[in-house]
Formats: sequence, C-alpha cells, structure tokens
Amino acid sequence: MPNKTHQDAIKEYGYKIGPAEVDTNTNPVAYYVEDEQGERTKITNNEALEFIANAKMGNHDGNIHTYDNYVQLFNILGIRPKLW
Repeated sequence: MPNKTHQDAIKEYGYKIGPAEVDTNTNPVAYYVEDEQGERTKITNNEALEFIANAKMGNHDGNIHTYDNYVQLFNILGIRPKLW
C-alpha cells in the first residue's frame, strides 16, 4: 500500500487546512480549516497553533502537508474521520 498523503487525510476527514490571507506584516499568519462546502473556520486553539508552528519548523520545506500532521491536527481540533 502506498504511503498516505495529506490529500488522503482531507478525503478521510472532509476538511482542508490552510493559511488565511495575511492582513499586515506584523500579524502572524492565521490558519483555518475548510469543510467540504467551503466554509472556513479560523483555528484559534493554542495547542493546534503550537503544533502547526512546530511542524513547520521541523519540515525542511516549511509546511505541514503530511498525512500524520493533518491527522494529528484534526484530532487536536476534535475533528473525526467521516463515516464511509
């Protein structure tokens, strides 16, 4: 079985994760989760934001786009996999 990617996590959970548009140079980048209807919710959970920061620092490309990172972040946010 091939390794799963963050795209697999998006399919399994029904949500995407992304940075919101930065409004000023002084504000940190805000992150959001987006459901299948395109509804975005800003991530304000400190544990989740800390996880994102640590994952970005630990990745040579500076992103969080791995299956494990997405699953961990969804779990922190209380998002569960969709039932098939």
